[in-house]
Amino acid sequence: MIYWDTSALLKLYVPEPDSEYFLSLVSRDEQPVCSSSIATVEILCAVSRKERSGEIKPGSVNSILRKFKADCGSGRIVLVPYGEDVLARSEQVVRLAFRPPHAVIVRSLDVLHIASALLVGAKAMIATDTRLREVALLAGLKLVP
Repeated sequence: MIYWDTSALLKLYVPEPDSEYFLSLVSRDEQPVCSSSIATVEILCAVSRKERSGEIKPGSVNSILRKFKADCGSGRIVLVPYGEDVLARSEQVVRLAFRPPHAVIVRSLDVLHIASALLVGAKAMIATDTRLREVALLAGLKLVP
């Protein structure tokens, strides 16, 4: 299974220079996209920022969020719920990330994504965030791209 961070998942819904690449990954993989339930809020915030800054047209937020939720409802996207199991795995990921001598200053939501990926047994992670990618590698996940 390949786990998708929100940084990559967003590219399926908002046109960006590399969106075609990520759309091609989805089209050739027969498995559903797997991500964390926190992705819903992250996508809402990201598209709201993009709409506010003029990167996407006014009124796009609701339609993008509807499409994302429809993909979740249809099973195209499977969201890992946040719970005690993710929290326990997150503690392990934080300790790994901040281990001397070369600590990676990772954000809390990135830790939740990595913990969720590990919890569901993902072998790889699709992500564009540099720090998240560093910690994912430390945790034993392969990276795409």
